[in-house]
Amino acid sequence: MGNTKIKKRISKILFLLMGVLMIGTVSGCTSDKSVKTYLQALLDTSYKNDSSTFVETRLGTAEEAQALYEQGIDTGVGVFCSRLGVSDEYKDEFRQLYMDMLGKVRYTVDDAEKQSDGSYIVTVTYEKMNVFKPALALHQENVAAMMEEWANASESPAEDEMVAAVYREFKNSMETVLAEVQYSAAASMTVRIELINNVYTPNTDDVAELEKALFDGE
Repeated sequence: MGNTKIKKRISKILFLLMGVLMIGTVSGCTSDKSVKTYLQALLDTSYKNDSSTFVETRLGTAEEAQALYEQGIDTGVGVFCSRLGVSDEYKDEFRQLYMDMLGKVRYTVDDAEKQSDGSYIVTVTYEKMNVFKPALALHQENVAAMMEEWANASESPAEDEMVAAVYREFKNSMETVLAEVQYSAAASMTVRIELINNVYTPNTDDVAELEKALFDGE
């Protein structure tokens, strides 16, 4: 049953920011301020669909930023549904939900400090979004009511109809929680911006850890 799949997998969700955050690059010979702005541009474009800093820092055009955002969403929603056990046929229904959720993340890019090896350590302050656990609790309550209704009906729906109803109810529960989503107290972590072949690139492990920190998926 879809509810069982969701329950088993909700505690293992990791969106893999690499699938959402389009990893841009900037050439060497830069400054603390420009590296900070660079990471801000990547995060804003990837999560908020806000390309203003991306364009101002000349990482690319607004059209390029939009294309990268859409590509990231395509990949990210696929991972999102896969980790929840939601079949591909429902991806389009979850797409806007996924975009809305990303748009509500809270982070602030703080100081960047240059290291002896030429890399930078950028501090990011964030507030974890508490969305999955409350959504799952609401979902389980609503599905229990649905199942009781089906059990008392003169004729139960077909299994595929019940599975579809369970998935859609989870989507509805997510939307309900997102409407008044709560956040944990602010915390901070660091992201290393590495200089590789004279090109600055975010460290992939740090990027993945940031993604995990932003949501209550584990």
